[in-house]
Amino acid sequence: MAGRLPISDNFMFGRVLCNEEVCRGFLERVLGIEVGDIAYLNREQVLQPAVDARGVRLDVYAETDAGVVDVEMQANPHTAPGRRLRYYQAGIDSGLMDRGAAWRDLRDSYIIFACDFDWFGAGLPVYTFESLCREDPSLSASTGAVWKILNARAAGCAPTEGMRNLLEYIRKGAVSPGDRLVTAMDAEVSTANEDREWVGSVMTVRDLVEEVRLDAQEQGLAEGRAEGIAQGMAQGMAQGMAQGMAQGREEGRAELAARMAALAARLAEEDRAEDALAAMADPAVAESLCQVYGL
Repeated sequence: MAGRLPISDNFMFGRVLCNEEVCRGFLERVLGIEVGDIAYLNREQVLQPAVDARGVRLDVYAETDAGVVDVEMQANPHTAPGRRLRYYQAGIDSGLMDRGAAWRDLRDSYIIFACDFDWFGAGLPVYTFESLCREDPSLSASTGAVWKILNARAAGCAPTEGMRNLLEYIRKGAVSPGDRLVTAMDAEVSTANEDREWVGSVMTVRDLVEEVRLDAQEQGLAEGRAEGIAQGMAQGMAQGMAQGMAQGREEGRAELAARMAALAARLAEEDRAEDALAAMADPAVAESLCQVYGL
């Protein structure tokens, strides 16, 4: 099928994990724990405390019996992965504590990055990070925060058959016979690809992102910076896709792309990359920022 989107596409990944049974199976396989009920599930949630604050966009956010989980499909190896994870963690934690609540009430949290590349270059299929004592690794700070980075390139070294099947599916789209989770994920991918209106919207967003990338370059941003903005937009626009496409029809796609590129350039000059993501995810945020900069 022309234009078929794979599971490694972050738009597709978010849609597939919006199936709660699939999401539960994915989380339990990756985390190795029982997740239980998923009380809340939302693709591309934006945690936006204020327009002028750095927003944190989450691909798939779930509140489960085991804790709060953020799952991200990463298409490109951004620099400083540890700081990126730290920033996502801060965004999650800030939304978990009510005013006056005790620290002990802070829920456990898990951040999972699914990658079709080896972010740390050590050849491991799974990287798990927790807060351990450097002098005595048997001691843990017990923060309740766990970070897992999946490396689909090392599927053959996965610790279990289930993880190998999952990583091979992310990497190649290969469905292992008898693997119920991977089979269910692939069925969701096929169903989503049959929704040609949705696939067309995704392709339109990608075209718009490319226009913004080119416009950003023309406005003086370096190739790498412009590419980073464009990739961030591709991730951040999923939640606001319907709104963004409506706005695009009203203003004209070329005009919208030029305006968003100008906004992205201004935000990049001030090192406000996360605000750029928030603007692409929420047209109201974009409009507010455009007014701030007189665009």
